[in-house]
Amino acid sequence: MFESAEAGAVETQPWVDPSQASNLVANFARVHILISLFDGDPDKWISFILRSGTVAERRCDLPFVEALKGRLPSEPLLMDDLRRIVREFSTIVDS
Repeated sequence: MFESAEAGAVETQPWVDPSQASNLVANFARVHILISLFDGDPDKWISFILRSGTVAERRCDLPFVEALKGRLPSEPLLMDDLRRIVREFSTIVDS
């Protein structure tokens, strides 16, 4: 479980453009963005990209998040699994 000095505090890191990374790394970064910034809500991220997204975000991130959204009806536990994976990874590398 994560604890912070302030409720709602967010730790920021330097930006790494996931489109320049390997596909696996890029997809993990995208999952982390979805969970951390958009609270696991694909519609929020899609709306953001359509409203304010860069050309790279429209080309790379939009298809990823749309595909993930398309899986949710047939995989109802998918978002819970992704949250768990991000949480476990963060716990391991933060130790």
